[in-house]
Amino acid sequence: MNNILNKKNIYKLLVFFSMSGIFISCQGQEIKKSKPNTKNTHMIEKFDFNVYEKTNKGSDEYTLPNGNTIFSIGFIKDKKGFQRERLPSPSFLTVYKEFYANGNLKLKETYIGEHVKVGISRYYDEKGNLIKEVNEDKKFGKIKPQQVLEFLQEKGYINLKTGKGRVDEDGRAVFELYFGEQNKEKYWIISIVKGIPNTDPKNFPEYGEPPAFIPLNYVMDGETGKVKIEGAEDKKTSGVYKTYEGKDYTREEWEAFEQKQFEAYARKHNISIAKNDKKDTHGFTSRFSLDE
Repeated sequence: MNNILNKKNIYKLLVFFSMSGIFISCQGQEIKKSKPNTKNTHMIEKFDFNVYEKTNKGSDEYTLPNGNTIFSIGFIKDKKGFQRERLPSPSFLTVYKEFYANGNLKLKETYIGEHVKVGISRYYDEKGNLIKEVNEDKKFGKIKPQQVLEFLQEKGYINLKTGKGRVDEDGRAVFELYFGEQNKEKYWIISIVKGIPNTDPKNFPEYGEPPAFIPLNYVMDGETGKVKIEGAEDKKTSGVYKTYEGKDYTREEWEAFEQKQFEAYARKHNISIAKNDKKDTHGFTSRFSLDE
């Protein structure tokens, strides 16, 4: 994607998405706007205070008759309520609902992960009238959420038949997804929460215990499905590329070292090379002995 999403930009995007929980780009397109119905004939969904009590006011999970599991719920008196439901396995979808102070449903959205809306989002006024519907799927390019899940399955993180991989043994998310568009290019960020063992001191906090893992982020082109790993480009010029005679070299250092060795070899064997001509030096150390 023309190096638009470099490591620094990806980090900023992940921080923004994690803090806001919403997207400022590539939102779903509205498919319907209507004036509130004066004759409301449908059943108005309301916050269920009985269920709220059964969850010990949000401390416990609760499975609804439809099979959905409420894993987060709360109500602030005279302000609003909210509820998050996890669909039954093997689904990887969750439903988020908000309620007005009077208990009536304010909005209902479906997510894959915690940040990417899918399907149809619905919004209501305080009287329970549907005022807007949004088709969230219209924002995606050729690569849909299903293809992203299939990628995760190919990598061994999830199982689409059983639903394994939605959460880990501690009930925490195994992965997080982010979707956006930059310079008219659509992209997915697929973040594996416990992706890389944290052994680099630069990732340690100033105080307290460092996390055992840091995220591994895949960046997927939203049209072609081409995937790269965040920071892979940096590793071409930083980090240990090769070790020779006990010394570690970055890729840049190794290529410079290899060039010098080739020039020394050429002088020793009376091979004429033009100044600064680096042709045929790549892989020199693998074809010739540095002891020659």
